[in-house]
Parts: sequence; C-alpha cells; structure tokens
Amino acid sequence: MDGARDATSILQKVLATMPEMGAAERRVADFVRTSPSDVIRMSMARLAEECSVSDPTIIRFCRRLGFEGYQEFKLQLAQSLVPSAPFAYEQIIPGDSIDNVVRKTCRNSLNAVQRLLEDLDPRQVEEGAALLRNATWTGIYATGISEVTAVDAEHKFQRLGLRCQALLGPKRQWMHAESARPGEVSLIFSQSGHTKQMVEVAVATRSRGARVVSVAAGDSPLARVSDVVVAVLPYDRTELMTPLASRFNHHLVINMLVTAIAMASGSEFPDQLPALDSWQTDKI
Repeated sequence: MDGARDATSILQKVLATMPEMGAAERRVADFVRTSPSDVIRMSMARLAEECSVSDPTIIRFCRRLGFEGYQEFKLQLAQSLVPSAPFAYEQIIPGDSIDNVVRKTCRNSLNAVQRLLEDLDPRQVEEGAALLRNATWTGIYATGISEVTAVDAEHKFQRLGLRCQALLGPKRQWMHAESARPGEVSLIFSQSGHTKQMVEVAVATRSRGARVVSVAAGDSPLARVSDVVVAVLPYDRTELMTPLASRFNHHLVINMLVTAIAMASGSEFPDQLPALDSWQTDKI
C-alpha cells in the first residue's frame, strides 16, 4: 500500500468494507474507526483482546484493506494519521461517539495552542499593539470565515475604548480603503495571507498614509505589504485538516493584542475587559 495514503482514506475504506466483514472483523473495524490513535500503540494481541477476537481475525482484517499484516497496517496508520498537521491531531470521523468528539476537539485545540506558543514572536504582538493603541481609528478587514474573527476583534477593542469598526464585504471594504488617512490603522486577518482582496486592501490603505497590521502567514504576500505582521503559521492543509483549531489561534492573538494595549494604557487588570453594559441588568 502507498505510504502516502492518509488516515482519512484508510478509515473511509474500513467504513466502506464493513458490510463485507463478519461480526468479529466488524468489531475490529469499529475499534479502529473510533480509536485509531489507540490502535497504533497496541500489539496485535492487545487489539485482539480489546475486540474479543483471535489473532487470525486481525490478520484477515488487515489483508482485506490491502496490507500484508498487522505491523504494516499499524505503521501506515501511525505515519499518516495526520499527514500534514505539524502538531498532534486526531481526525474526527463518521461513527465517532460524542465522547470521542468532545475529547478530540479539546485535545486538537490544546495541541494547536501549544504550537502557537512555540511559533509566535511576542515582539510582533508588541509592535502590533503599539500601532493599534495609537491609531485614530482602526478598520478591521477579513473575508470568508475570518469575518467572525474580525467581529470578535471589533467587540473587544471597543470595550477598551478604541475607535474601530469591522468592515465586511468587498464594497464596504473598498469604500473605506480608498478613504484611508494618516493616523489610521488597517487590521487585516487572513489565514493564508494570499487572499487577493486582503492584499489589495493593504496596498490601498498604505498608499493613502494608513498603517497596516496583519495577522497572517509570515511568508506571504499580505505580510510583505504590511507594516507589522503577527505571523501565525498557516498549518499545511489547514483548510482540510485543521480549520477549527487553526482559526482558534487567531482569536488568541486578538486577546494578546487587547491585553498588551491595556497594559500600555496603565490598566490595573489588563486581562479583564470592562463591560460595555452595566452588570445591573434585569435577570430572569
């Protein structure tokens, strides 16, 4: 079997061939589908015991999938469980129990955050926060699913007392980009840093004297036309493999910027945003 085959295709083949399996093999298939990361650490005897089957049943299962034996199957599964993500990642697959969904989602997010901690340059956060704090007004730009990040940034910066607005949609973005002025800042979110619209917005606002802070891939077209880039690694095959965990890191960068701005402003509790509304609201 080709070593480049990814875990998703292996698990999909398990699912597709289950109707051809006997009851014993199906028990093996169920366990492999729902706990692939456990399988790669188990001996054949341990897996057989877990599934209440014999060793020959494990062999038949592996050969049905095109492997010579259990060791080859386990090796390929281990090598390709997440072929491109640079951090430990467990794919959620059809048939996962809700317990697995909760566990994998939390672990994947924790692992992505740990990778961000290792990759992020704190000085970039400091430089970005300084520009945002001193801006007369900040336009927050994003497209696609990153628009959620832009709205989150707007809400938190406004709670700091900053003048800012999330600008969503091409027409609205161009209207503001073409009227940008010195003293203003454009804060741009882009996972890849290759989105043409965001690069053109950065070029347009800078040409009119505004500054650009981007949260994007460090080695990207957007980064090259920004005054400050907070470089967040766009993990390989992010769109396919780790969309939720990767985008979560952009929200963490917002929190870092907010806290850095609050500290520079002399806040006694920089990681605690003041509420926009009074806590004394009607409750049911």
